[in-house]
Amino acid sequence: MNPSVRLTSAGETFSRVATRLLDELAQAEKEVSANTFSGRLTIQCLPTFAMHWLMPRLAELNEIHPELTVDVTTSIGPVSFASPFDIAIRRDPAHFSGLKPVPFLRESSLLVCSQQYLHSRPLVSPNQLDDHIKIQIRARNDLWKRWHSHFPNDHHKNNQIITLDHTFAAMQAAEDGLGLVVMPYLFCEKHLKTGRLVAPFGDLTIDTGTYSLLWNDRQDEAVRKFTH
Repeated sequence: MNPSVRLTSAGETFSRVATRLLDELAQAEKEVSANTFSGRLTIQCLPTFAMHWLMPRLAELNEIHPELTVDVTTSIGPVSFASPFDIAIRRDPAHFSGLKPVPFLRESSLLVCSQQYLHSRPLVSPNQLDDHIKIQIRARNDLWKRWHSHFPNDHHKNNQIITLDHTFAAMQAAEDGLGLVVMPYLFCEKHLKTGRLVAPFGDLTIDTGTYSLLWNDRQDEAVRKFTH
């Protein structure tokens, strides 16, 4: 502004009032934006968990809260910040990536196989698996370890082992009669109900962990509706 130009008294009054009104308008816009409900949530979780637990429940969630839109992204290993997300779901504490966990679902696992396999190789007890074929999941090598810690057997190292990368592949292998697999119940529940898999020892299960919700700096009405 030219230093020789001066506002009149009326001009100064107008400038003060206009500045105050613009500041109030900006604050009001900020508050409205902060309180505007956003019904879109992005959930990041493990592929098998999404397929067998989360996706079947989204229809019910949509009936209860039709205003919510849930986008599901999948990844393995530690929570990834490479793509935006509102809530992550993980089981292994080593994968929480510094986020505070809120436990919400216990995981129990059991021994399963196909009816065909069970007929060809009967099982006597959960710790007598000699001469049986074990299907090992590379992404979940804790499952057999936990089974043998509950049901010790010094001879289990002599078993033939088939190793596959992922849970869904191991489940398919068991369904095809290739061997025994220790599988989380929440993944194979439908297969057991339809008879595609059987549990030789009934409802005998072992504890294999807890799934937790991990928030990524979002706490609003949409998050509350999704998690309750």
